Formats: sequence, C-alpha cells, structure tokens
Amino acid sequence: MLMIKFFRKIRHGLMNENKMGKYFKYAIGEILLVVIGILIALGVNNWNEKRKEKNKEVVYLNRLMSNLSYDVSLYKQIMQRDSLLLESMTNLEDGLTSNVLLDKENITELVTGYRFTSNKTTIDNLISSGQIEVLRSHYLVEKIFMYYRTVENIDNGTDEAISNNNRNTFGPLIINSGYFKNSEIDLYTLKKDTSLLTSIRFKKFLLDNQLKLYNGQYQLAQELIEDIRNELNYID
Repeated sequence: MLMIKFFRKIRHGLMNENKMGKYFKYAIGEILLVVIGILIALGVNNWNEKRKEKNKEVVYLNRLMSNLSYDVSLYKQIMQRDSLLLESMTNLEDGLTSNVLLDKENITELVTGYRFTSNKTTIDNLISSGQIEVLRSHYLVEKIFMYYRTVENIDNGTDEAISNNNRNTFGPLIINSGYFKNSEIDLYTLKKDTSLLTSIRFKKFLLDNQLKLYNGQYQLAQELIEDIRNELNYID
C-alpha cells in the first residue's frame, strides 16, 4: 500500500508538471506493482493450500499405519491360536483312527474358530469422504486397496467356510453326543460316526489354508507399514 501511494504521488506530480512520458512510465510501474502483488498473494495462498493438503496426508498416513499395526497384531494372535487348534484337530484325528480314547478337552474345540476383523476405520473414512486423492502415491493407494480387497475375500471365503463347518457339522454332532445336556460326551458314539473323521480332516484343510492366507496378509500389512514410513519420510 505504501508503494502504491508513493507511485500515485509521483504520478500526480508528473501530471501537474505536464511530463506525460514519465507519467506513463510510472503508471505502467504502478500496474506492474499491483500485478506482482496479486501474484505473490496467489502464490502464498497456493502454498498454504498445499501445506494443508500435506498435513492432511500425513495425518491419514499415520492413521493407516496405526490401523495396519492393529491388523498385524491380530493376525499374529489368530495364527498362534490356529496352530494350537490345528494340533488339537490332529490329536482328534489320531484318536479316531486308533484305539486311543478321545480327549474331552479337544472335543469342544471342534466348534472353535477364529475370524479376523480388520481395522478399516481410516480407509473407510477416506473413501466415504472422497478424500482418497489426498494420498498422492498411486502405488501406495493401489497396494492398500489390494490389501483390503484380499481381507474381504478371505472373510467371505475361508473364514466363512470354517464358521459354517463348525456350526452345521460339528455343532449337531456335539449336541447329539449329549455334552450340553449331561456335561459328558459319549466318546464311543462319536468314534463310530464316520462323518466325523472326514469333517475333522476338512477342518484341518481349512485351518491350514487360513494360516497360509493370514500369513500372506500379515507380511503384506508389514510391507505396507514400511511403505507408509518411507512415504512419510519423503513428504518431510
């Protein structure tokens, strides 16, 4: 503003002195000054917008990393439990194919199953709010989408198959054995049921497949966490 007043004062002085050539030069200088001021203001505003977008991206990336860290921890817990469950199924299989008496403790594990539930709060928020474009790395976005698509496929595939097998196959077998009625299991009746051995072997197959799929997702989640860390370092 001071510069504009300064030029205006000079311009009026030149007009009063009838120095038109110099007047036009100062008028052009005044116009250029205004244009430069506008450009600087636009540049500052653009810088502020980019800074806001950058800060928003950093917040979302940190939240994604937190969600994935939760997933990694949960995958690890379920894989440990699945390994123990798989061992119990093997013991039951051995009991059905030999003269060894079935272990009552393992019988109830026929209906046991673990299902992974991903922490999707951040990715869901990004999609529902239309903010996914805040993440500038297309490679990272595609990898994140691939991870969550696979989570959904596993949930609707192997996880659902294990739940159905527990509910529809082993549930009726245990109920018919009298366990829930008398707190005792007719182990000899269970051993005579030929479908039980087939069902146990099928559950072992499903558990083994679940372990492999979860391990793959466990590795991918860890890779994504590292990719996000690298992206945050690049942004900084």
